Amino acid sequence: MKFTIPVADLEGLLKTTVSRPRKKDTVTLSACAARVFIECKGNVGGIEALVFSDGAVVLPAQKFRDVLKTYSGTHSLTFEGNADGLRIQNFRMPVLAYDPHPKLPADFQVFPLTVPPGSTTTQRNSRAV
Repeated sequence: MKFTIPVADLEGLLKTTVSRPRKKDTVTLSACAARVFIECKGNVGGIEALVFSDGAVVLPAQKFRDVLKTYSGTHSLTFEGNADGLRIQNFRMPVLAYDPHPKLPADFQVFPLTVPPGSTTTQRNSRAV
C-alpha cells in the first residue's frame, strides 16, 4: 500500500471515525479505489487521495493518532504499508495485520465528469458521489 494525503484530511478522517480511542482499539487504514479509508468499531470514513498501490494495515488507534499529531503543520504525508510495518515519511511503526488486496468498505457510485466546452483537457478522472 502506498498513498499521499494532506495531513489535515487524514486528521479529520481519524477524528470522525475514532473520537476517543481506548488503549485496545484498533484502526484499519486502507487505500483502494483512489481513496483512503479508516475503520474503527464499525465506523468507516473515506476520502479521495493519491493512491499509488492498494493495501490495508491494522494499527493501534491511540498510537496511530499520537504519531499523526507529530506531523501537524506538515502539508501532506506519504504512507507505505506492508507486512513489515507502516512507513510515514522516514518513520516506521509496526502493524498488527496487513492485507495487500483490501475490499472497499462500502459501495460507491461513480459518475464520469463532463469536460467543459473550450477545455484543453481531453479526459478527466471519475469522481464518486
